[in-house]
Amino acid sequence: MPQIQTLSNEIITNRKAETRNSQSLRKTVAIREINLINDTTIEYQGKRLEITKEAFKGLMKMIGMSQTFAKKFENLFNPEAKAQFINTMKNAMASQLNEMTIILSPTTKKVVGFTKLATDLISHDRFIGLADRLVDQNGFEIANWGVDATKGSVTVNAFNPNANFGVQGLDNEVFTAGITMKNSPLGGIQVMPYVNRLWCANGCTTAMASESYALKDLSGDSMEKFFEHMSQLRKNKFIPTGFQDKVKAAINTPASMREMSWAHNQIKRHVGDKADNWIPLMENEAAYTKANIGISDAKAAKSNQSIWSVVNGMTHVATHAPDLFAMNMQDKDSTELMVQAGNLLGKNWNLSGATRSPFAQDAHLDTRAQVGAMLN
Repeated sequence: MPQIQTLSNEIITNRKAETRNSQSLRKTVAIREINLINDTTIEYQGKRLEITKEAFKGLMKMIGMSQTFAKKFENLFNPEAKAQFINTMKNAMASQLNEMTIILSPTTKKVVGFTKLATDLISHDRFIGLADRLVDQNGFEIANWGVDATKGSVTVNAFNPNANFGVQGLDNEVFTAGITMKNSPLGGIQVMPYVNRLWCANGCTTAMASESYALKDLSGDSMEKFFEHMSQLRKNKFIPTGFQDKVKAAINTPASMREMSWAHNQIKRHVGDKADNWIPLMENEAAYTKANIGISDAKAAKSNQSIWSVVNGMTHVATHAPDLFAMNMQDKDSTELMVQAGNLLGKNWNLSGATRSPFAQDAHLDTRAQVGAMLN
């Protein structure tokens, strides 16, 4: 059984330095001083700043305007009219919300988000202190430490080597449990269950599990509730609730072509055309083409891979790709891909709950059995 690779003290020290250097920049400004030029640019005190897609979405959400409405408005008029309308909406908020905080990437200097309160952001230095405390208290070892300076976020995967558990009825499925700790300028500190599949040492962050916890501030009351939550996780040996049943269901549920395509795209960004080695999307598409079956609804079209197989294809790339390829895949990419895999495992699958049929799936309907059709 493969050993889970852990980070040395020297690497952890270097990651901590990278984390501190990736601290997002922020500036609290009057809402009226910000003018939207277009979907990618704002103006502040005569200077133009580039904003990311996520920042634009955040601004729309803040002023109470949906992306769909903004797009329809642009189609009816033009981009300039849309920007003017959005600015009017923004200025109308000034009586209720006088200020907002702009969050900038420390490396690209792009605006990556907007928040209503300057206190929304928890510093990476405080995050490191909390992470050290959790690691020491729970006997954790650190498997990954990913820093994304462009977004100002950091993600750490830690596990307890003594917290192994299995799945009843599945001899080959053994896991070790732990937590994923993340800090981002918009989400604050998040703690999510992290499991590592020992059969191939694949890591997976179950971000949608009920044990996930968000810490928006470091007040005494918030910290007390947070450590109560951690105490409960410790009693459960950090095993996500219902994880074993979820694994069994994932093994027995086929992935839809939509789910397979989505997962394929997540890993293709890192391994290129080799993605089919883990998730055989082209093989499945070719099978539909050969059978002359058009895929009109990819969510309803069945693949030949289970959800569990697709999830583990993603986590295998996330865990091993840096060692297998010269794809410049960094820890931040690995940790994010593990979260994406966990999201797939935790979602309501397209083909879950489908009732099995007693009839052969590829059988043509026997005209002699069509009761209604024979009535005259």
